[in-house]
Amino acid sequence: MIQIIVEGMTASGKSTVVNLLSERLGFQVMPEEFRDPNDLLGRFHHDRKWAFPMQLNFLVTRFAQYLCASEEEDYILDRSVFGDKVYATLYYKQGYFKDSQFGCYLTLYDSLLRYVKAPRLLVLVRCPFDEIMRRIKSRGRQDEIDAGEEYWRLLYDAYMPFLDFVRTEVDLPNVLELDLSDPAFIHTPERVEKFLDDVRAFFPERFEGRV
Repeated sequence: MIQIIVEGMTASGKSTVVNLLSERLGFQVMPEEFRDPNDLLGRFHHDRKWAFPMQLNFLVTRFAQYLCASEEEDYILDRSVFGDKVYATLYYKQGYFKDSQFGCYLTLYDSLLRYVKAPRLLVLVRCPFDEIMRRIKSRGRQDEIDAGEEYWRLLYDAYMPFLDFVRTEVDLPNVLELDLSDPAFIHTPERVEKFLDDVRAFFPERFEGRV
């Protein structure tokens, strides 16, 4: 069973949380080669016709990633198969998918989800939209900047009801929400320790008796 999934909007601070949990609590992170080797995401940001192949690629590779990580009880994931449908639904509503393509996607998604179990803990990272945009501009990834603020606003709004959305797909036993609106969080030891203690509480058999 996968131990922790970290979910959240792009630039919300997911990678910061994943690295923190790995470095401080000893969880393993699934290798990056399960991501997007053909840069379909970059192509999509420049031309929306790539939405369907991009989303199919993400769905299949995230499913494979999830199954591989489930073989051991030590992994955390940065994103997962559960949130993939949020993106696909948004793209369909925006007209990037045809009806037939979205139907194909849903059939595959529902079929794959039968083989997936919920993680021990889902950490949902929250961050205000203005801060999301500041981070996107600050880190200077051209494909993200080229996508435009309107795209990020639509995705942000689609992601807001994430927990309710995922709970219709799978029975989540434990959820921890983390506000990362303040960039100083990672540099504030007492806040970091509070978060780590909150995570440890979900894994008593792993951390009992450890400082």
